[in-house]
Amino acid sequence: MANVSGKTRKRSAHNGPDSARLRAGELIVPRFVLNQPTSRLGLEPGWFRNTFTGEEHETLRLNVLLWRRGRVYFEDGEDTFPVCKSNDGLRPAPFIPAPKNETCGHWNGTGRFVPACRLAAWRFADGRRIPPLCKATWNFLSVLEGDDLPFWISLKGRSLRSARRFLSMCYEVTRRGKPELLDCSITLSSALVQGRSFDYYVVRFSDPAWLDRRSGRHRTLKHLLNRFGPARIQETFDAEMSEAEVPVTAG
Repeated sequence: MANVSGKTRKRSAHNGPDSARLRAGELIVPRFVLNQPTSRLGLEPGWFRNTFTGEEHETLRLNVLLWRRGRVYFEDGEDTFPVCKSNDGLRPAPFIPAPKNETCGHWNGTGRFVPACRLAAWRFADGRRIPPLCKATWNFLSVLEGDDLPFWISLKGRSLRSARRFLSMCYEVTRRGKPELLDCSITLSSALVQGRSFDYYVVRFSDPAWLDRRSGRHRTLKHLLNRFGPARIQETFDAEMSEAEVPVTAG
């Protein structure tokens, strides 16, 4: 595997299927999550962990193929799986047995999100605005630089600040019609935030470096977008849930 960061640790050896032998529709794209100090899994807080292999990276050097909005609601901070979630940020996912509302909300003509579910609405308490209980998520489909491993990474909370800045910078460049989003090479790292009740890590995006659209690398990334663009993040969540539900037996 290519060296995508200065430091890499493996939980265990893992020889997965050769992705080159799988059709695009058969490959389940893995996901990276940011280990938190309270994470039940993971070796290094602030490192990125592959939920399929357990590999952990201090940083990730990548190209973003595309991004999509979503929402997720955990009734208890200790829950492993959400009580309600949406893969498009507009309506609950089909697999949710008892969604909190028929719809999450909609985007109006001025580009503002209008919540239909009370859990997706901002609240007021003690004169302060309180974020929604159902958190907005941004899901990025990316490939690692060096080995082109496709993966998802889901961001929410204060990690979205850096993501918004990154996408805003990309918009200013791509709207001129020259490079595309996938031509942007970035590094994901983490930063520790000292909260009122506990400390936690957030994702940070580096400043972008742009590829030449006439380069062979651009053509490779376009091929990867065509191959993995139709991937659904729900398939990744389903695979993670199935793995977590497998009973452990002795012997």
